[in-house]
Amino acid sequence: MRVVCDNCKAKLTVPDNKIPKDKELIVSCPKCRGKIAIPVAKQSKPNLDLSKGGNFNGLALVCIGDNNLQKSVHSIVQRMGFETEVETTTGKALKKLEYHIYSPIIVDDAFDNNMGAAGIVEKLNSMDMSFRRQICLVVISSRFKTNDHMSALHSSVNSIINRGNAEHLEKFLPGIIKEHKEFYTVYNASLKLIGTM
Repeated sequence: MRVVCDNCKAKLTVPDNKIPKDKELIVSCPKCRGKIAIPVAKQSKPNLDLSKGGNFNGLALVCIGDNNLQKSVHSIVQRMGFETEVETTTGKALKKLEYHIYSPIIVDDAFDNNMGAAGIVEKLNSMDMSFRRQICLVVISSRFKTNDHMSALHSSVNSIINRGNAEHLEKFLPGIIKEHKEFYTVYNASLKLIGTM
């Protein structure tokens, strides 16, 4: 979990396994010695197996403007085993990103008065890469084709799903997230082998 000191605004990372599950934790800021309250860690739901992609857990963030699509995506992501949060504005989503690492984040073009993923992508691009690599950003778009890898690369997102295929998200999403995790498992292992991690 990422926390910010109210006193000196230092940004700190506290490993999730160090946060008590049943009570708030108070720690001293290593920079100014001010008190930082760390909220109770969220409990992850048990892993569920979908036919394609495997088991998942952790936190997911859904930022979708269309109410019906939002409910559908929320339901799919929950069935995958993620604890799922829904946000309605870019500002609120960005605030959550200051304190939590979400994988996946699913956002659509119509989110927050058609701002789409732009504000979220900008925030993710400014993050330390060790955090960014943990986040699988999926955009539901009416402009691009499903699995358009060049557009995804150009847009700084992990994957794109065309809005016309959104009803089949359950088929695509497990594979997208699994591929993302596997890629960075290999990537991080490679960094360790050459001694840069």
